[in-house]
Amino acid sequence: MSAVTPSLNARSRGSCTPPFLVREQTAYTPSGPVAVDAVKVVFTVSGWARVHASAGEVLLTPGSVLTIPKNLECRGLPMGHVRTVTLYIDSEYLSDQVRWLSTAHPLVHHLHSALNGDPTLRTLQLATSAMHQLTPSLVSLAQSANDARIDFAMLSFVARVFDAVGRLSGVSAGSLDFARVVPRREVLYATTLLRAELSRPWRIEDLAREVAVSPSHLARLFRTQLGISPAAFLRQVRADRMAELLTTTSLSVSEAGAVVGWTDAAVASRSFKQRYGVPPSVYASSCREKTITPAPVPQPAL
Repeated sequence: MSAVTPSLNARSRGSCTPPFLVREQTAYTPSGPVAVDAVKVVFTVSGWARVHASAGEVLLTPGSVLTIPKNLECRGLPMGHVRTVTLYIDSEYLSDQVRWLSTAHPLVHHLHSALNGDPTLRTLQLATSAMHQLTPSLVSLAQSANDARIDFAMLSFVARVFDAVGRLSGVSAGSLDFARVVPRREVLYATTLLRAELSRPWRIEDLAREVAVSPSHLARLFRTQLGISPAAFLRQVRADRMAELLTTTSLSVSEAGAVVGWTDAAVASRSFKQRYGVPPSVYASSCREKTITPAPVPQPAL
């Protein structure tokens, strides 16, 4: 999905740096056509998009993991918005690694196909609950990708992410994952607005006015399209962003809560625990022990 066209040759030959790059991106407009000299693994964190290639088209929904072969030209069409974390992996390095791994692992199977010249876009699907658990690790990986001091840690980190994908892939039979269906235009626009202005003190009347529908109609659309109310969706998105901040920065729990729009620390803690099952302080302590190196705290705009 990214317009970045990295070259990994210098990084993977005669260099100490890892033979891959990691990029996080939120796209709102079409991109491409783009072809890169690397195998890409695209993790869809949020939003929806269609990806076109010569061999066909795939739909990305929250939790989709897309494998794109080296030099395959693709075009991305976000639907509202799509947020992704992409691994660009040198094909020679990848070939050396995957030959030791079982093709029973779904992602390894897709990587084998990509290395063998199959031009097919291949996806596997994580449940949205699995993706929101994995997202802080992916964001941490993207933020730390160019730090030469942590090369070995990065390799270990990528291995843990791939292992998690193997364990979490697939939506349970009989489960209903609303995010796998592209919502109507009004809901796409509303969810994009909420994510873009997360700290705004939203009321449903304000959101409905932005989308040009009545509050009651917007609430019905959210429940039928996403399975939750606009307020519940906002709480989930705020909790997910708070989890990322606690994992990837040195912000305190109260500071992270304020960044995402919760001025009341008790409300932030309660909403976070409802989403993640543990208090934010416990989550932060656990994740910071596992992550690479926290990124600098973002400074407020002047």
